[in-house]
Amino acid sequence: MYERIMIVVDEGAIARAALDEGLALAQVHAAEVVFFHVLPNFVLPLPDMPAVASLGPESHRKAVQRVARRVLAAAQQRAGVLGVAATSQIGADVDAAECIARAAAEHRCQLIVIGSHGRSAIQRLVFGSVVSGLIARAPVPVLVCKKADKRPVTKGARALAPAKRRRVTSSTRAA
Repeated sequence: MYERIMIVVDEGAIARAALDEGLALAQVHAAEVVFFHVLPNFVLPLPDMPAVASLGPESHRKAVQRVARRVLAAAQQRAGVLGVAATSQIGADVDAAECIARAAAEHRCQLIVIGSHGRSAIQRLVFGSVVSGLIARAPVPVLVCKKADKRPVTKGARALAPAKRRRVTSSTRAA
């Protein structure tokens, strides 16, 4: 069904969940993967705010490109181990969601896989949400992945089925 899947990657744990899911889908569908990393924007410091770091625009650009190359190389290596054909792309735009949607269309991807923090509506207003913008703009379906739960899973179907109740009858009471 899918011939080309875009997986949005960065260095966070949530992106690793999307990477795992996207690569598993690519294996099942024998699909090619396009790893995509959006460079973060350089934010000008405000004059009334104390300086947190002294990183200029050029230093920022070099630093984020170095991170992007490292993240994409790790994703490529993972794909290679799994036998999944993959390419990597870096994008930059003020609107990350638009950047991802445009790249997915340019690369003729049939699915975009991205991680989500699962923030509430108020948190999305404060921190922004690439995922909600992407869902609105993407030309193809978007698979949103959350960080995997760390709880152990019991093997077998019994873990998913409700516990059976034992019916008490007069013959079982006597026993």
